[in-house]
Amino acid sequence: MLRMSISTLLLTLALVGCSSVSPTPLSITQPASPPTLAPVVEPPPTAAAARPPTPPPFNLATPAIVIEQPKELIVPTLIPASSVLPDAKLAIYRPGPGSQVTSPFQIVGRGGPSYNERVRIRLLGEDGRVISEQTTILFAYPGNAGNFSTRMAFDMPALAESARLEISTDGVRWASLDQMVSVDLVLLSEGRPRIHPVQHGPQKLAILRPRDGGVLEGGSMTVRGAGWADSDLPLTVELLTRGGEALATRQVWLDSQEPGVLGAFELVIPYEIPYAQYVRVVIREQNVDPPGLRYLSSVEVWLKP
Repeated sequence: MLRMSISTLLLTLALVGCSSVSPTPLSITQPASPPTLAPVVEPPPTAAAARPPTPPPFNLATPAIVIEQPKELIVPTLIPASSVLPDAKLAIYRPGPGSQVTSPFQIVGRGGPSYNERVRIRLLGEDGRVISEQTTILFAYPGNAGNFSTRMAFDMPALAESARLEISTDGVRWASLDQMVSVDLVLLSEGRPRIHPVQHGPQKLAILRPRDGGVLEGGSMTVRGAGWADSDLPLTVELLTRGGEALATRQVWLDSQEPGVLGAFELVIPYEIPYAQYVRVVIREQNVDPPGLRYLSSVEVWLKP
């Protein structure tokens, strides 16, 4: 009886121990939610960051940069515009003012019409002496203007000398001086020439009134003109007959009164003639050093008493 009680007791204790030990439940841990990230605000670009990168240095492989010229290039000049004065009746294209020439040198120009299409050329030294002279012809039909070209040789003892080249043409009606232009040069006996070409431009001193071929009467003539001079000396205006006799001579200054500046002149010249005839109205510019004629222009009119 006691043995069964003990067995019963042990069994009871075992059952009680098993019932007191409960299984540990399986717990599943949920993952934590990701943290919320604040938006990243970038700072505005600074001036240094906005500046483009520095270009590499230029070298022979760098492509060329073409810079176009402006459409209108304004160049100040004292030479009058061709729209103010008529085109030159006689012009020297080569050599231009200040050219240095050696013997022989080429002369190119345009002029005419001229009597028998001839063009007279003279080369004067700094003392006024004639160093060389010759005659050439216009490349034109009779009674028309044209180009001319020739070569002039000279001989001088000095190494260099100032000179003046004169070109002249004659009137078609009779063989008297009609137009004359000149240019200052430097003659070299040795050395390298330096030629400055000139483009065809306006007439240096133009007679605007009376017109070439006009008819005048009444015993007085109004002469009006414009241009520029190389000195402050007065200009000479003359009325010449066919034989070269002066019917009247007057002196006049340009209103600009400055060398190289465009100006105008106007004067009234009285005259007396016994009968109607052709008369040449001439304007002359004198040279200072060496003294002599520097420029001449003329028009021909039919003059009545």
